[in-house]
Amino acid sequence: MKHVFILTGWCFAITAMWASAPATAADDFAQHFALQLEEGAAYYSVTLPAAVYAASQRHDLGDVRIFNGTGEPVPYSLDAPREPPRTPPTLRPVRWFPLPPTAASSTSAPLGVTIASDGSLRATSAPPARAQHDTDLIDLGRASRASRVTALLVHLRDDNYQGRVTVESSDDLRHWQPAGDAQLLKVSYNGSTLSQDRIELDGNRARYLRLRWLDGAPYVESLDMEIQALAADAAQRAERAWREGIVAHAGPKPGEYFFSTSGPYPVDRLRLNLPQPNTVAPAVVYSRTGLDTPWREVAGATLFRLHNGEVEQSNPSLELTPDTDRQWRVVVDTRNGGLGSGTLTVAAGWRPAILTFVARGTAPFTLAVGSATTVSSAVSRDDLLMGASAVPATARLGDALSAEQAARAQSARDPDAMRRYLLWAALLLAVGSLAAIAWRLARGARVPAGGGPAGMSGASSGSGAGGASAESSAADASGVSGVAGSSEGTGVTGTSAESDRTGPAANVSTAAPATGDTNGQGEGKR
Repeated sequence: MKHVFILTGWCFAITAMWASAPATAADDFAQHFALQLEEGAAYYSVTLPAAVYAASQRHDLGDVRIFNGTGEPVPYSLDAPREPPRTPPTLRPVRWFPLPPTAASSTSAPLGVTIASDGSLRATSAPPARAQHDTDLIDLGRASRASRVTALLVHLRDDNYQGRVTVESSDDLRHWQPAGDAQLLKVSYNGSTLSQDRIELDGNRARYLRLRWLDGAPYVESLDMEIQALAADAAQRAERAWREGIVAHAGPKPGEYFFSTSGPYPVDRLRLNLPQPNTVAPAVVYSRTGLDTPWREVAGATLFRLHNGEVEQSNPSLELTPDTDRQWRVVVDTRNGGLGSGTLTVAAGWRPAILTFVARGTAPFTLAVGSATTVSSAVSRDDLLMGASAVPATARLGDALSAEQAARAQSARDPDAMRRYLLWAALLLAVGSLAAIAWRLARGARVPAGGGPAGMSGASSGSGAGGASAESSAADASGVSGVAGSSEGTGVTGTSAESDRTGPAANVSTAAPATGDTNGQGEGKR
């Protein structure tokens, strides 16, 4: 009994020790992704795709982890996308030179301009008539290493214009490369003007630009270039990702639409695609984190979709401060009919986060995400990158692992598997010990309770033994009777009956026939 109590105590001690030990197991996460690494690097960086955001259950990606081949979590840093501090752009007027069609297709220097020794352009002839004008040449001047030209602003003299334009860039006026395209719009209606006069250039560094008007050249009143100072970390930012085809459902009120991004995407661009052409409607956009939080206004703009022959033009994307809210609401002014019938679709754009980790341990490495109970354990990038080999190599995120693949990988490399096996063994052993103790206690409680009947049963057994002795004595008496006569047999029988009453003395009586024969004869003679 003492050993049983000692064994039970050890079982409970082991169970408490293992159950209280903290652990972060890879099977606590809803989704796993395989990581493909180059051999030999100490650090790796991976740009998180949309699938990781969709699987995350936290707004800050705090449930992302990197595990090595033995299931151990490794240190990592998570650089959330954020726009660098931007100074207001500078607008500078530029000179442009209308060109005839023949000059636009020429590989030599265009007709009607000359090139000075410093590269600047000068007109040598009058501009062509509007019917022959379909190209404009622009001299941006010397490019600065500390800034970039981000856009062209085309100020139109026409009150109504809608057309497409393509942009090409060159440094020598002979070799041209595509530099973008845009749709320009200027519509006046009921005393208000709706215009889109911006041509995005995405950081052009070339000296010259060439604008080709595909739907007829407009009357250009002036041209400005937008110059933005370069950020120190501009090269480290990831390209913007987009999630297309988000359907906005109509709400209970007219002009109200709701949609969800289904993930903590840091949305900084929102493109609203109107269902019907020739639609113009002011709108306000709201967002919130959950059903129990209030709506907050994040943007407002005039939405439009205009169709003119082969040209269709829509409102540009809304620029937002990075917003990780999942629920969104669009309220459209319905005084002029709203958006009409059809479905409003949305495209959300964001700059994805970059995760950097230490390749500690053995491969394969996996990325796990999707745990409601896990909190962020990321460290800063400066604290993570140490030593001379602090330049991260590029890692690629593979396909998501299925539940069966993740389970097999976890069972093969889970460092907590042995702990769970020991825990279950200790629990089963403890339960078995408790059952043994209960059985011993119940058995001990039944024995004293049956003491009285057991004594009576022993007495009955004694009587039975006495009866057997009586039968044996009778058999012996019969044998004696054959020698000494019936009177002597009667004496022996009486002795057996007396022995039967006295219990243990029966053994003495049954053992006395040899001597009792003489005594019996003496009594008969007397």
